[in-house]
Amino acid sequence: MLFDSVVDNIRFSARNLRHRPKRSWLTILGILIGVAAVVALVSLGQGMQKSITQEFEAFGYNVVMIAGHGEHRLGMGALLGAHTFQLDLAPLKNIPGVEAVGGVLVKTPYISAGRREGYLLTWGIAPELMQAFGNYYKPELGRALKPGETQTAVLGSNVAKDLGLSVGDKFVIETLEFEVVGILEKRADPDVNYAIMIPIATLQELVGEGDKLSLVLIRTSQHGHAGHDVNSIAKEVRRLVKEQRGKDDLDVHTTAEMLDLMQNLVGILQAALGGIAAISLLVGGVGVMNTMYTAVLERTREIGVMKAVGARRRHILMLFLLESGFMGLIGGLLGAFVGLGIALGIKLLAPIFLPGTALEVGFSPGLMLSVLVFSFVLGALSGVFPAREAAKLPPVEALRYE
Repeated sequence: MLFDSVVDNIRFSARNLRHRPKRSWLTILGILIGVAAVVALVSLGQGMQKSITQEFEAFGYNVVMIAGHGEHRLGMGALLGAHTFQLDLAPLKNIPGVEAVGGVLVKTPYISAGRREGYLLTWGIAPELMQAFGNYYKPELGRALKPGETQTAVLGSNVAKDLGLSVGDKFVIETLEFEVVGILEKRADPDVNYAIMIPIATLQELVGEGDKLSLVLIRTSQHGHAGHDVNSIAKEVRRLVKEQRGKDDLDVHTTAEMLDLMQNLVGILQAALGGIAAISLLVGGVGVMNTMYTAVLERTREIGVMKAVGARRRHILMLFLLESGFMGLIGGLLGAFVGLGIALGIKLLAPIFLPGTALEVGFSPGLMLSVLVFSFVLGALSGVFPAREAAKLPPVEALRYE
């Protein structure tokens, strides 16, 4: 029989949708908008997580950081420098498994470069740290800072462009003249791209901070010695810091801990925004239900004819479920592409409105498949009650319906 063929059911459902194009497309639009919003947010969220992971991989998971409470910046970007502290680094260098220890001071002194001037983010960094973290602070042009230098500078890619400086050029910080010896590769972290890096001792003298620090970086052995992995070293660092300062007023974290924290924050934000976007999907589902109820009323006599020639309740039920499922599927397919387009558009526009920001977009076949399955199921579920109403219609009464 005709209705025993799934293919015929699909063909019949598609025909019914084509016969009501305006209503069908308006219903599909509701699903499309909801799916597009969800896909755009999920794609940007996945891209952010991928970008964060890449940054931490470049920096290394074998790193321990010391900073004031709440002043860690997870992309190794700027510390605002509101909380500086004093700490003797010598005991930290003697911990087994530690390869390099150095301090960072972050301030915003007055910078003058030709006609461009103002208060700009400046890092005082131990030259040894730039060498220890060469994969992260990698010069695209020139070289890194060297021990013993006092008036040399390495610039982030964006600040070098904004100031119009290149390797060999000179500029003034407060009262001292510095020579640009290197320009860093562009990174996903805008704070690094806008950083001016000079020897820490020079910045401490310029701003009158003595031996104050904003951050301490400790690089451990990549594989760790027996009993001296990065977590055990971090524990020993906490003990020494508390012993030296007499109180627990500094945060000590590994990069792995900070990566987990950052990804959890991104995940929570993504879930919250996705939940808000999912409301539009619910509205789209209500639209499908409304359309299918209207279709049942319009096709009551047609349903009676189908039942009169042998169609059973399950056949009518399947027919209407397929129609509503197809509307969800088409809306989901179009919405996925629209959402991906929105995400790519945001990626292209972000550097214009947020200079130095580099967003990534994550989109996988698994996400596409999930969106299509979910959209079809949403459409089908939205059509359950209208389909049941159609299936329960008595054939005699349906044939009399005008």
